[in-house]
Amino acid sequence: MTRAATPVGYAALTALYDIKALAHYRKSYILTHGTPYSERYNSEETHYYPRKYFPKDIQNPLNHIEFALKYDGVNLEILFNVFTKLEPRVLENYIRSQPTSKIARKIWYLYEFLTAQALDLENASGGSYTLLLDPQEFYTCAPTRSRRHYIDDNMLGNREFCPIVRRTETLKKYEEQNLAKIASELIELYDTATISRAVNYLYVKETMSSYEIEREKPDSARTQRFVEALRRADHIGTLSKQALIELQNIIVDPRYANKEYRDFQNYIGIQTRLDMHHSLIEYIAPKPEDVPQMMQGWLSSLLRMMQSGVHPVIIGAAASFGFVFIHPFEDGNGRLHRFLIHYIFVMSGFVPKGAIFPISATILKDMNSYDSLLEGISKPLIYLIKDFQLDAQGKLTVFSNTATHYRYIDYTLFAEYLFKCVEKTIFTDFKNELNYIVNFDKAKKLIQNVVDMPDNKIHLFIQCVLQNHGQLSAKKRESIFSALTDSEVQSMEKIVRENMHDA
Repeated sequence: MTRAATPVGYAALTALYDIKALAHYRKSYILTHGTPYSERYNSEETHYYPRKYFPKDIQNPLNHIEFALKYDGVNLEILFNVFTKLEPRVLENYIRSQPTSKIARKIWYLYEFLTAQALDLENASGGSYTLLLDPQEFYTCAPTRSRRHYIDDNMLGNREFCPIVRRTETLKKYEEQNLAKIASELIELYDTATISRAVNYLYVKETMSSYEIEREKPDSARTQRFVEALRRADHIGTLSKQALIELQNIIVDPRYANKEYRDFQNYIGIQTRLDMHHSLIEYIAPKPEDVPQMMQGWLSSLLRMMQSGVHPVIIGAAASFGFVFIHPFEDGNGRLHRFLIHYIFVMSGFVPKGAIFPISATILKDMNSYDSLLEGISKPLIYLIKDFQLDAQGKLTVFSNTATHYRYIDYTLFAEYLFKCVEKTIFTDFKNELNYIVNFDKAKKLIQNVVDMPDNKIHLFIQCVLQNHGQLSAKKRESIFSALTDSEVQSMEKIVRENMHDA
C-alpha cells in the first residue's frame, strides 16, 4: 500500500530546483501518518520518517540542507547546484541568525568551499571547532582548520576533486580482515626463491591481464616496459603531472604518447555503422578545458589521502577510478588506472615488500562486475549530458557545463568492489602461484628420480601433461618424448597428477 509522504533533504532539493546530478544513494520522505520504515534496493536506500521530522518551512531550502547533512550524508554535487541558485543574502541572514550553530557553520563552510565565493560575513567569533564529516560515517583525512568558520575540514579532497566514501558495514568487515597482514603471513610460509619466482610471473600476468581488459595484445617491448614500470613503482615517489605523462608514454604505443593532458573532447563509444554519426556513446569524459584543474585537484587529493594514512584500498578506489573517469589522456587511461592501484598499494606498504597483487587478473575473470561498476557512473552521465553533438568524423562537442558531475563522485561501491578483488587476489592468484611453484619443484625432483632429463625437458613434460588433463598426448609422446619408455611416461604422468592437481 502506498503511503502519503513528502520528500525531504536531497530528494526535496533535487525536485525543488530541478537539479540534474548523479543520483544520491539515499532518499528521505516524511510520512503523513503511519510507522516509519526503511527500504533498500541494491545500493539505494529510501527512508520514511515520522511527522516530527517535518521541517518548519517545507519551502525553505536551508531547512532541507540541514536535514540532508544530518541524515542523508554528503552530496557535494547537489549542494553546489543548490548554492548557485540561492541568493547570498539568504545564506547570510540564515548564518547570522544562529552564529554558533554547528550545522549553520558547516553550511557556511561548504558554500564558500564549493562556490569559491565569500559571503559578506565576519569570521566566526568563537566556539569549538567542528569536524566537517563524522569519521564514524565517512572515511576522512587529517583535518585542515578553517579559522573563519571554526570548521575542521577532514574531507578526502578539495574543490576540484573531492571523492566521498562512506563507512558501510561491508567496508568495516573488510577492514577487520586485515588483508595486508594475511598476505604478509602467507609470504612468510615460503622461501625467498619461491617468492621471487612467483612475483616475476605475477608481474607479467598483471601486465598481460591489464592489456587484455582493453582487448589489446602488446608486443614484447611494451610488455617489458610495463613490467618494469610495475617493478619500479616504489621509485616514483610523489606523483606529479610529469610522472603521469611519463607513465602514459611507457604504457601506450609510441605513436599515441602524450606530452600534455588531452586538449580535445574524448569519449568511449561503439561504431554501429560506417559513418561516425551512428556511434553508440557509452561514456563522455570531462571537457578538455576542465581537465587541468581537475587533475591538479586529483593529485592534491591523492597526496592528502596518502599523508593522512587513509586505508590503501579506499585511496586505491577513489584515486584510480577517479582518474579513469577524468580520462586525462588520449590513450592508456584504463591501464594507468589499474597501474595506480598497484602504485598506491606499494607506496602505502599494503603489499608486502617486493610483491604484487595481480588485481587486473582478478578483474579479468569477472568483467561483467567491472563493467557494471563503471556503468553505474557512465550510463547516468549520458542522460545528464544531453547537450552534445557528434559529427561525421567522430568529433564530439559538449556544450553544457559538466565539471561537477566528475568532481564529487561517491566511490563507496568502488571501494567495496576493490576490497573484494584484493581478497580474491590474495586467496587465489597470489596463493595459488606460490603453491604452484612449490608443487612444481616437488614434481620436478620426483621426475628426475625416474629419468634424469634436462630441466627444459622436464618443464615441457609437466606443461604437456597439465594441458592434456593429466596425460601425455600420443602426438607429443611420439614427437618430443619418444626416448622414454611407456613405464617411465606412466610414472611421470602419475607424479604430475598427484602433485599438481590444482594447477
